[in-house]
Amino acid sequence: MPIAFASHALLSALLQVQAPLHLVAPLPRRPLPKPAAHAVAASASQNRLAAGVQNGRVLSLAIDVVTAKWKPEGENDPEVPVLAFAEVGKSATVPGPLIRVRRGTEVQLTLSNRSDSALVIGGLRAGSNAGDDTVQLAVGATRQVRVRLDSTGTYFYWGAFKGTTASDRNWLDSQLNGAIVVDAPTARTDDHIFVLSEWFHPYDDRRQAFEVVSVINGKGFPHTERVVLPQGDSVRFRIINTMALQHPMHLHGFYYRIEEHAGKRIPPSRQLLSNTDLLEAGTTEVFSFLPSTPGNWLLHCHFAFHVDETVSLAELPSMADTHHARDAMAPHSMRGLAVALQVTPAPGYQPPSMVNARTIHLQVQREPNALPGGTDAIGFIEQVGDSVPPAHKVSIPGPVLELQRGTPVRIVVRNQLDQPTSVHWHGLEIESFPDGVPNWSGLGDRVYTQIAPRDSFVAEFVPPRAGTFPYHSHLNDRQQMLSGMYGAIIVTDRPRDLAHDHLVVVGGGGPAIEDKIESPFALVNGRTSPRSLHLTAGETHRFRLVSINPDWPVRFTLRNDAVTARWRAVAKDGADLPPAMATTRLARVVMGPGETADFEFTPAVPGTWRLDVASDGSGWQIPLSVIVEAKPRPTTKTKAATTSKE
Repeated sequence: MPIAFASHALLSALLQVQAPLHLVAPLPRRPLPKPAAHAVAASASQNRLAAGVQNGRVLSLAIDVVTAKWKPEGENDPEVPVLAFAEVGKSATVPGPLIRVRRGTEVQLTLSNRSDSALVIGGLRAGSNAGDDTVQLAVGATRQVRVRLDSTGTYFYWGAFKGTTASDRNWLDSQLNGAIVVDAPTARTDDHIFVLSEWFHPYDDRRQAFEVVSVINGKGFPHTERVVLPQGDSVRFRIINTMALQHPMHLHGFYYRIEEHAGKRIPPSRQLLSNTDLLEAGTTEVFSFLPSTPGNWLLHCHFAFHVDETVSLAELPSMADTHHARDAMAPHSMRGLAVALQVTPAPGYQPPSMVNARTIHLQVQREPNALPGGTDAIGFIEQVGDSVPPAHKVSIPGPVLELQRGTPVRIVVRNQLDQPTSVHWHGLEIESFPDGVPNWSGLGDRVYTQIAPRDSFVAEFVPPRAGTFPYHSHLNDRQQMLSGMYGAIIVTDRPRDLAHDHLVVVGGGGPAIEDKIESPFALVNGRTSPRSLHLTAGETHRFRLVSINPDWPVRFTLRNDAVTARWRAVAKDGADLPPAMATTRLARVVMGPGETADFEFTPAVPGTWRLDVASDGSGWQIPLSVIVEAKPRPTTKTKAATTSKE
């Protein structure tokens, strides 16, 4: 899996480090394993055409497992060995042949193992118990499988070495995956199917780390499919995660409605809106959205190390080179799990008016020795009025941007760093040009590039929805976000009641120590020991949780020494939950980077609670004290006034 775990003892020691950190340089990259001489070429598949021959309610399909060679990125990038599925008489593909049928179809499948390894094949009985759904396939063997597919939904079949499972795969058997879609009799089929997979090659020497490439439909970004969508025409995406890893899937510019999870249809009353959702390992999700704003957009995993050079086999500078250079910006581009979307404008489209826009001035700069081990912070600071902010100070998290729904805003971002940067206003339904993806955001010939050193950029937009959102770096984003370049946006219809409205921002707090290893540092509201929250007993308080640490999910739990609290969920990613989902539940939630969640908590009596904030992968844990105080008693004067009115 791409990013290893540091020990808890090491994490505890690192958090106390005051001396300068020495970043561990990786060993030189080793040559990749070579494909066998007899390997056939495997090409990428966009899952557009169903495989096999349909005759009435019967689908006949013959699939071979072959020894293959595969280029997961560009034609001039490395080629690696894999086993691949191939429909008989056709080329091998990654992912394998698409099985797509109407509900009630019988699939007559012939499986042949042309590779040199004994295999197990699973997932063919889509919608059944996975434990009862495997076929053993010896070297040279052919097996016949007949299955009737009666459960509508999105699934996948897989292959692995004999004696292992889909979650055990590393590199040679990692691309034995294929999509299965079972449609209702009258369902539309003009959707898009995206299969996520990775090729992971470990090494014995820990300092060598590993080589990994992450792909969607057989290619890593920027070589993935470019999806063109007409403005105003709803679209459905089917996401299939074949990996043993979660992925927070983020859609720029729009909310999507989650319609299906793990092959099970979600009732309309429970379909929530999201723009970043944590897709579980080895499962599927189907969502639809309306591309209402034209321009260039992205769908991508929001783990920063799943969309950077960590998950590429191309020869690029290592992370350690970037850190040793300090201020120098190493070549950086998005890689891995991302798909480019282009929404073509409808006739007569006009962007929103920016008349009477409010102006906010933000500066991005560096604060020396501000993070553990004496490393520099990179972050935001707001310029208020004509007073110039200190040159070497930042606010972590960045200043809370309090915006009013429907009111135009103009945010002037000045880059005081010696490296380029960019800012993404995560989750906001805005125009494409200010969205912040370098060399992509925009429409037609007007494409955003980046914010060069000592240069500035003006982001103009009208926030259409009240809610809680993050903003953060979107260039060399893992390094800059780990260094503190993130903050929260709160869009409201009226000023917040700060005595009852509490913001908790969880983000990076220092660099990764080793190449391809997650950072052991994090901050809650800018601190490793955050200031307590103060609540009043008997009154309802709103918690706005913002998860923007780029490494792994974050787990939140509100508890005291005896019990876990209960709170009411009210919003996700800035969108109000449907009534059927806005329920009271145990006060715990797991969120990927980029997700936000709002909860209401009404403490009955005074006391002390603790919001435990912990990484699901990096090992750190930071408690946030929540002190519930008694409601102030009315003063004698107030009582007298009340009596006289009566």
